[in-house]
Amino acid sequence: MANWAGDEFGRAELGDGRLTLRLIKLATRFAEQPTASIPGACGDWAETVAAYRFFDRVLSATLHEIAEAVW
Repeated sequence: MANWAGDEFGRAELGDGRLTLRLIKLATRFAEQPTASIPGACGDWAETVAAYRFFDRVLSATLHEIAEAVW
């Protein structure tokens, strides 16, 4: 299932390749469990914390860059 997420978000320029990989991983997790909470979709505490950090530090500043990669 990760292939679609890589195709959609792999070109997102977030300033660090690890952030793009995190975006792909999160998109895959949420697509696999669309009704789950963030902790429920992430599976363990470390992934949950990483997701919240991603949203807090990256997503608000780079929503435009993510959208450009998809469109």
